Amino acid sequence: MAVTGIAPRVGDLVRLDAQASSQFDRPIWFRVIGVQPSPAVPGWVYLDGWELAEGLEITETRVFVRISGLTVRHDG
Repeated sequence: MAVTGIAPRVGDLVRLDAQASSQFDRPIWFRVIGVQPSPAVPGWVYLDGWELAEGLEITETRVFVRISGLTVRHDG
């Protein structure tokens, strides 16, 4: 089940789109491997993880996103 507007946990699958940050002009799915709250911008977090394509982990990266714009699916 997916939930919108909550902070993800390590292992979660997150949908990133323009609601999360203007850097996403198309939605992507992202597997979270690290979460760090922003010390300077309330309501935003740094997520470390893998961009997914067809279920495969293709690119490891760090993104800066708005929690209220995230759609989170808890796995596990």
